[in-house]
Amino acid sequence: MFFSVAKIAWSLANPLNLTLILLTVACLLMWLRWRRLGLWLVSLITASLLAVAVLPVADWLLAPLTARFAPFAPDGGAVNGIVLLSGAVMDLKNSRRVGHAVPGRAADRLVEFIRLARTYPKARLLICGGNVGANGKGRRTEAALIADYLAGRGFPRDRLMIEEQSRDTYENAVRGKALAQPKGHERWLLVTSPWHMPRAMAAFRAQGWPITAAPPMPNKGRPGGFRLRFNLGRGLAIINTALHEYLGLLAYRLNGRGTALWPAPPS
Repeated sequence: MFFSVAKIAWSLANPLNLTLILLTVACLLMWLRWRRLGLWLVSLITASLLAVAVLPVADWLLAPLTARFAPFAPDGGAVNGIVLLSGAVMDLKNSRRVGHAVPGRAADRLVEFIRLARTYPKARLLICGGNVGANGKGRRTEAALIADYLAGRGFPRDRLMIEEQSRDTYENAVRGKALAQPKGHERWLLVTSPWHMPRAMAAFRAQGWPITAAPPMPNKGRPGGFRLRFNLGRGLAIINTALHEYLGLLAYRLNGRGTALWPAPPS
């Protein structure tokens, strides 16, 4: 139920969809008797889009997420396992078309996962993530494609654990823990995109799994000095990512799926 409601709510809150909805409302207002109100709404939307296109508004929104958890720095301690959250790590459409794994837009997770797996050759490797609509239709899940990709690069199959039923971050944590069955004394690392790490840590901690964050080095969402640009598509894409995570953190906290509204690194 939560999964379906969340998908519907996000389809309405998605910045591009929301812009279209507000423009539709503005047009209706102008065609009816509230012309002035419609003009004000159009003006507000135009000013907002201009700000997103020219100012680093998107980076300002994303920066707190990407900076919340630093990349993992080896400290000489043992690592018993490494978890990879798959979402968009592979380009599923092209992977199925060509018959082999094709890295996707979040491939930085996979690169970091491979680096850590080679740094800790005795660590167990857990890949979490199915794909909505894929199961039950004879189509391979993202987790299975990633496992094939790793096996083709020399990782033993018996070192890989594949969890391919989960549909979101919460289910990653629940089903991943059930499969890995981590012991209390074990040290596990969690690999996902920097902007996704706060919500992922909240979900895993809610399952009583004291996992350690290990995001790749962020390559966006780091506001620097002011630089004039005109790129609305980039701005909306980043705002889409940031807003999705902020709303996800709030929903997880209210629903009991996360331990905190704004998870903090261990002190």
